[in-house]
Amino acid sequence: MKKTLVILGLISLFVFTLMRSGSENVPINTNNSSQPKQVIENYFKFCNGKNRQGLLSTLTRWHDQSNVDFGFDNLLFIKLLSIGNNDMTTVNAYLGCGRGLVNGVKPNNVMAYKVTYVSLYSKGPWLSGIQTEKFTLIRENDNAPWLIDDIGQG
Repeated sequence: MKKTLVILGLISLFVFTLMRSGSENVPINTNNSSQPKQVIENYFKFCNGKNRQGLLSTLTRWHDQSNVDFGFDNLLFIKLLSIGNNDMTTVNAYLGCGRGLVNGVKPNNVMAYKVTYVSLYSKGPWLSGIQTEKFTLIRENDNAPWLIDDIGQG
């Protein structure tokens, strides 16, 4: 029992430290004219704020379904830790066997990033702790805004 309490205390301290550090204000651009990394930053700001409409402004239309649950009821916090460089392996997989096969996006309008974040949920099915996911962003054409089309295991 004592061991469990110590572990919970350490996790709480870690989470509190993460929440306090890096509390910089990331500008939120709701018209999505941002660069891909800014769209990812906005995604986490909207998610942490439990702002469904804002979150949807960073995502492609197919995410706006009544049965899509973003887990806001159980979300205590989520914080972006890092965004990697464009990952061509994920881009090629998206184009060759992912949603890129059905949406007709051109290769120059796809970017993918390895994203690391920390989250805390009161209960599942969402995972708490440090997670790494691949975020694939697309745009309809060279002048269209970048939007997140797919988020998957990293």
